[in-house]
Amino acid sequence: MRLVKRNKVWGMTEGGLFCLALLTAGMGLQLAVGPFRWDAMAWPVNVVCLLVLLSGIVLMHLCRSRVRLFRWMATLQAGIPAMLTCAMLTVLMGVTRQVPSGHVPVDPFGITAMLSFWPFVLAFLWLTVLVGMVSLTRLRPRLGGVPFLLNHLGIFIALVAGTLGSADVQTLRMMVQEGKTEWRAVDAQHRIHELPVAIELHDFSIRQEPLPAFVSDVTVYTKSGLVLRDTIRVGKPLSVRGWKIYQYSYEETEAGLTDVSVFELVRDPWLPCVYMGVFMMLAGAVWLFLGRKENGTSNERNDK
Repeated sequence: MRLVKRNKVWGMTEGGLFCLALLTAGMGLQLAVGPFRWDAMAWPVNVVCLLVLLSGIVLMHLCRSRVRLFRWMATLQAGIPAMLTCAMLTVLMGVTRQVPSGHVPVDPFGITAMLSFWPFVLAFLWLTVLVGMVSLTRLRPRLGGVPFLLNHLGIFIALVAGTLGSADVQTLRMMVQEGKTEWRAVDAQHRIHELPVAIELHDFSIRQEPLPAFVSDVTVYTKSGLVLRDTIRVGKPLSVRGWKIYQYSYEETEAGLTDVSVFELVRDPWLPCVYMGVFMMLAGAVWLFLGRKENGTSNERNDK
């Protein structure tokens, strides 16, 4: 469908030009102020931004009958160029060596830190707004539109939670010696954090099964009173009260002994929302597939 008004047509050409303008503006911001700072979006700033985003999308949806731009934003002519732009930036991220999160890019433009690259951020923000606009147009009490709504709402929730929630992700390292209990961990900037969980290391060993495997026999304590005895090994993390505890490495003493285990603790409070969005997308896809299969079977019966 193409929007025509006063002999003017808004189609994919305008969609492509809009994406080009976003990339140009993003590049200007990248050169002027540097990479986008996701750490500045931590709680509660990300929640405020989420409320502003939702309010803006709802307001544009309510005004779509009077504003041609808002109507166009809910069409394929706006969505396809946005998806292609995000896809190209994602491919570029995949073929370039990326620096770890929070590190300064090694190239002069910022492509090696794509998640903080202003054109990347603006392109995905634009796509998120478009998906939100399309989702609102399908909020109708009609069973046939549920799969489409599930797919688009799932994409919207996964995009928003995965981006705004990234600032609240905590990744820490904790070193624990056999026979001791540790409540403190350090971040990438070597700042010390006292945690609501503690790890007591009973035994650390390196097993051959058949490749070398680091195994820690631990008891995990929480300030809420939970006590959990378990084994943590590479590829088998332990989940406790929103924290995932990974076996990261070990430290050798001067005598060559390995009685110090190094754990990586990760907390992502927005991860359940991302999972919910992915589940909604899968549910919508399955519903759509089964609905088409059922319609095809009914048509075959009618032909007979």
